Amino acid sequence: MKLIARQCLKIPVFLNNLFRRNTEAGFYYLIYHRVSGNLSLDIDLPWPLFRRQLEFLARARRVISYDEAFNALKSGRQVTNQAFVLTFDDGYQDFYTRVFPLLRDLGLPAILFVTTGFVETGIPYPILRHNFPNIEPVTWDMLGKMAESGLVTVGAHTHTHPILTNLPETQVVEELLKPLEIFRERLGINVQHFAYPKAIWNQKVEALVRQYYVSAVICNEQKAIPHCFNPYQIPRIPVRRSDGWLFFLAKIQGWLEGEEALYGRLRQLRARD
Repeated sequence: MKLIARQCLKIPVFLNNLFRRNTEAGFYYLIYHRVSGNLSLDIDLPWPLFRRQLEFLARARRVISYDEAFNALKSGRQVTNQAFVLTFDDGYQDFYTRVFPLLRDLGLPAILFVTTGFVETGIPYPILRHNFPNIEPVTWDMLGKMAESGLVTVGAHTHTHPILTNLPETQVVEELLKPLEIFRERLGINVQHFAYPKAIWNQKVEALVRQYYVSAVICNEQKAIPHCFNPYQIPRIPVRRSDGWLFFLAKIQGWLEGEEALYGRLRQLRARD
């Protein structure tokens, strides 16, 4: 979908949410992927836009770590203010070369959900169908340095980024277990948190994830609040290139909830044609 088309679709979603958003205090988990801006993908933000977003959140002093938010939500205690959790998927090398230095400069924590097969082989499983050349992953050395920094939590995003609901149970288990083994072997760390590829899961997949991980994240664009918290369905909000600056501000206020559902319905309609 073209950039301008996505921006036009955001307008009715914004208007629909303007007076309906949930004002209960909670945590917004933001999803990022790439930040180099050199791919024709909505998940690849231009660097100046991304930097402006993080500088804005840093000034607001409302970014907390994944574990801090998770522990607060799991305890069930009342959350008194809004806060943001920075999450990144896949493991592109620009996380180390660009994002990590900015996180250090601003003092912001984040979590990186890594597709371990991407790091091991260099095959860009998350965006393989787009056939982009020269897409580099982080290295194990980079991941080790970031994990040691205390700013970056490392999570798992399967080994080859498949749609788990399409696989037999034995393959799902393999995709869940292999990252754990590789993280222990390469970095000597026990990874606890998981991200479903494409945020697609079902009850059977969730039941398997519960056997190996402490939490898992999805994407339903809502804030996470204590009274209905499911640690294996933690909601996240995608930040896209098409958001620009103004729609980003709307998104972190909950005014674009339903955008991803709209895209999903449009994809279904196109598939029927």
